[in-house]
Amino acid sequence: MRNTILVVDDSEMNRMVLTAILESNYDLIEADSGQACLDQVEAHQPDLILLDVNMPGMDGHETCVKLKSHESTNSIPVIFVSGLDTAEERLAGFEAGGDEYLIKPVVEEDLLKKIHENLGKTGLMKRIKQEATDAMNVAMEAMTSSSELGQVINFVTSTLEADSLSKMAEKICKISEEFGLSSCAFIPNTPNVFYGCDEQSIEARLLIKTTAINDRITHFGIRTIVKSDNLSLLIKNMPIDDESRYGRINDHLAVLISIADGRIQTIKANTALNKNRNIVLSRVIEMTEQQIESIKSKFVKHDSHIRTTMLDLIVNLESELFRLGLEEDQEKALMELAYGASSKIEETRGNSQEFESSLSTILEMLYELFNQDE
Repeated sequence: MRNTILVVDDSEMNRMVLTAILESNYDLIEADSGQACLDQVEAHQPDLILLDVNMPGMDGHETCVKLKSHESTNSIPVIFVSGLDTAEERLAGFEAGGDEYLIKPVVEEDLLKKIHENLGKTGLMKRIKQEATDAMNVAMEAMTSSSELGQVINFVTSTLEADSLSKMAEKICKISEEFGLSSCAFIPNTPNVFYGCDEQSIEARLLIKTTAINDRITHFGIRTIVKSDNLSLLIKNMPIDDESRYGRINDHLAVLISIADGRIQTIKANTALNKNRNIVLSRVIEMTEQQIESIKSKFVKHDSHIRTTMLDLIVNLESELFRLGLEEDQEKALMELAYGASSKIEETRGNSQEFESSLSTILEMLYELFNQDE
């Protein structure tokens, strides 16, 4: 691709001379005044400018100052081509921002050499600037990726805090939000779990429908569904206009879904384990209640029988003592023995109540354990 040179001189003859020298190697445009030069630069953005100094109206120095004062044009090399060959004139040209200073009539070899050198410098600067821009973009990409990786690592930790499917659905949507994404989640279960959308919404119906699709990632324009065996996530605003970010987001979502799926499996397994445990506990509680009632009934009957027997024994003993003809102190001794035995039996009745209280305490502990697992 040929470079474009703007030749600026109020003399048509001078422009023709320069054009004759350059036209075989460069594309040329012309201007006959300082203002025309600025207009041509705005319209065509040349790669180099050959600029006369003495021109009516805006001279070459003033024109160069304006070119060098704007960011869009200050990198264009300016070579002054003037008939004035004094040190002061050369200094004024460089002070105005000129890159080179040639004297009319120009020597063809000198002109071509200066043009080649300055275009080479410009190309080098462009390459350096582009390489710096590319390096900055790579650095920014690396910093962004590092930050996003940190978010993924934090998500791994946060999932350990989720102890229910609804909290897990919330966390996957929250991490998506941190990536600048709008989302809703669906976890198949009994009942189904939704977050970010109503169960009767279009999004929910779409999520349910895509559970039958084998593909892990399905794209619908700016919408993407990422799914696993236990989770489906709908992203509503994928950055399809940013190829680099789009690719990273797809990779991150695949990792996040995998992490979330593992935690969901654990939650489901714990839920099933607790459910089975509660079933066993409820059976143990029921059996314990029945045993306590049975023991209480047996103790009541036993106590009643013992007390009745003892009372009968004491009454019979008192009646029999009259017929035995014993001394008073002997009768008294026998009755004391009978009453002592009765007291000891009453003490065993207290022991049975203590045993019953211990069983009731065990039952209360079972109730508490059952309620904690629910």
